[in-house]
Amino acid sequence: MAKAKGKKGLSRGAHSHIRARLDYLHNASAYLQSVATTSKQPSSQLVSENVASQDGQSKSASKHIVAHLLSHVTTSEKKPTSADARANLDHLPHLSRVFVSQMRGVSLKTQLRLSAETKRSFCKRCDTILSPGVSCVQEIRNESRDRKKPWADVQIIRCTTCGTEKRFPQTERRSKKLSERRKEIKQGKEQAPAA
Repeated sequence: MAKAKGKKGLSRGAHSHIRARLDYLHNASAYLQSVATTSKQPSSQLVSENVASQDGQSKSASKHIVAHLLSHVTTSEKKPTSADARANLDHLPHLSRVFVSQMRGVSLKTQLRLSAETKRSFCKRCDTILSPGVSCVQEIRNESRDRKKPWADVQIIRCTTCGTEKRFPQTERRSKKLSERRKEIKQGKEQAPAA
């Protein structure tokens, strides 16, 4: 049986629920990665703030997610220790990688392509979300002699977790289509006599 084709450009297609799932998994993994890396304050303070916010009932959705993931001890009567909080924070990057792996699996199973920016946002080897300066290093290389060829610039993104490198050329890949070149020539001729 053939795959049902949805119309391009419409948000409501045949696979809109799957697209929503893919977007959720990507956003959740990016959020968990950012929480794990930006928690510069001691983890015991982070958990105690989340426990206090559960009692006050004035919290945002993101704090609710983090509180749920971080403190499984809030239901019991004991107070979370700093060792428990550190262990919970250490699981967040792993959970982020699991979400990226699930996102890739869902897209392969349903035969839906991920967008180019989504594919470039994670490492294909270890499923880590690539954040510049945090989990990856970006640089532009030009391997031509004395860097004389500007069209040979290549952006290299290296994952700091596994060391895998992605390479992206920095020039336009394709020349313009013949019809576009003819339009430009016509516009150039029309503007020349008018001037």
